[in-house]
Amino acid sequence: MKVGSLHLNADVPYISIFGKGSKYRNVPLMSKTISHLNKYLGEFHPDMNPGRPLFYACTHGKVHELSDDTVQKTLKKYADRCRTVIHMPESIHFHMLRKTRAMDLYQAGCPLPYVQQMLGHKNISTTSGFYAFATLHTLAQALEKAHPSTDSEEKIWKKEDTREKLYRP
Repeated sequence: MKVGSLHLNADVPYISIFGKGSKYRNVPLMSKTISHLNKYLGEFHPDMNPGRPLFYACTHGKVHELSDDTVQKTLKKYADRCRTVIHMPESIHFHMLRKTRAMDLYQAGCPLPYVQQMLGHKNISTTSGFYAFATLHTLAQALEKAHPSTDSEEKIWKKEDTREKLYRP
């Protein structure tokens, strides 16, 4: 990604990402992400050169893009730190983050075609095959939503007329 991949002043701020399948995707940015990016850009890209790598290393005074290996090592390093606080898989990779975010969006009620578009899948069957399945948590939420329990609600079997119907000879 280059600095020019960011479109922070658009009506809906987004980043253009060249990724899986050699495709470009425009991904909207959340307001807290924009806030972090603005701080980062102010510190590391004060000139806002659109051709410069968004994330980079500087070796012998020369700026260059981060390699996939460097990014992967950074992810593993921070995953190791997180394991002291939360459960994290032993083997972690960036595609796992993509899949996790897609599942989170779907389970939060984001329509599957939106998830498909964000992931860049040509066919909805690809998206539905990997992301559109119910977890135990999703099923429990659906049951609660279909029939929410309230303690203040009078139980129907406590009503005299209902008991008469139930126990009528």
